[in-house]
Amino acid sequence: MGILDRIFHRGHEAAGSDATERAALAHDEAADAYSDDIERTREMRESERQQVREQAEADRRAAENMTAEGDPWD
Repeated sequence: MGILDRIFHRGHEAAGSDATERAALAHDEAADAYSDDIERTREMRESERQQVREQAEADRRAAENMTAEGDPWD
């Protein structure tokens, strides 16, 4: 039952076999809503986030190693 069926107080019987067609159409429209560009952009952002995480981890390790060696100005 869709939102319009609820607004117009139509029951499941009124929707009938049309409901499966509407569900299939909604699924197709949802799949078309995201283009390849959007998917590539999402993948690029995830890649950038991974690089930031790797750099932060490398910086953390470098800071640990620096303090483990002691203060070079002592």
